Amino acid sequence: MTLAEQPTRTDFTGRVAAVVADIDTAAAIDNDFYRLWMGGPLTYRQVRVFAREYFARTRFTAVMVALSVLNTTDLAARVECVKNLYSEYGNGNVEKAHPVLLESFLGDLLSRLAGRPVTVAEVALEPELPSTAAFSTGQRELFSADDERVVQGALLAQEHLAFAMLTRLYEGVRNYKPLWPREDDFHEACEYFYVHIGEAEKEHKREAVISAARVCRTEDDFAVVLCGYDRFLALTAGYWRGVHDAIVAQE
Repeated sequence: MTLAEQPTRTDFTGRVAAVVADIDTAAAIDNDFYRLWMGGPLTYRQVRVFAREYFARTRFTAVMVALSVLNTTDLAARVECVKNLYSEYGNGNVEKAHPVLLESFLGDLLSRLAGRPVTVAEVALEPELPSTAAFSTGQRELFSADDERVVQGALLAQEHLAFAMLTRLYEGVRNYKPLWPREDDFHEACEYFYVHIGEAEKEHKREAVISAARVCRTEDDFAVVLCGYDRFLALTAGYWRGVHDAIVAQE
């Protein structure tokens, strides 16, 4: 049977897009951590907690996208995941790879707050919170699932949370702008955020909708995608709750 002869499949793109339309009302986004982070500058010790936990969580993002490629069989869905993965690794430029940009920013911010050189490698030696470890374990389980519908549901949540997350993190980062005497130096340091907000995450959101819709052929498929999506939201809400409580404990 040729492609032209195959029966027309139901397009779930619109329904998938509708699912993520109100993601900013979920506890994974509408939570006490973001209100605290955007509400004003925190102490060095508090920001160090954030940096440790955020790096511990985020360093595996590209690995999860790679797993979504491996654990998805639909070719069109895989293509969208590959686009996402290529972007995560700086479109082939290691200096622009997202983990590299993040490590550079966090090290710069911590060093300015502490008044001495501080590296992310130094901070990463400290044990992460149990809630962060739980997030990472649950995330890997979702992206390693032998059901591509679960994988794509998790990816849908991850990518749509990422844009909302990074806009809010950036708004909080602006509280520390006075640490950079020159305006241009501050904006150069924030490349990690601009790369995501300006282009990458908008593309990743679009790609995730397409790839999730591609694995939906029936109502049951759609329900399983939603299950993966909801599980990732719950993991993320628990992660930010743990970070918030740990930061408050430093007061």
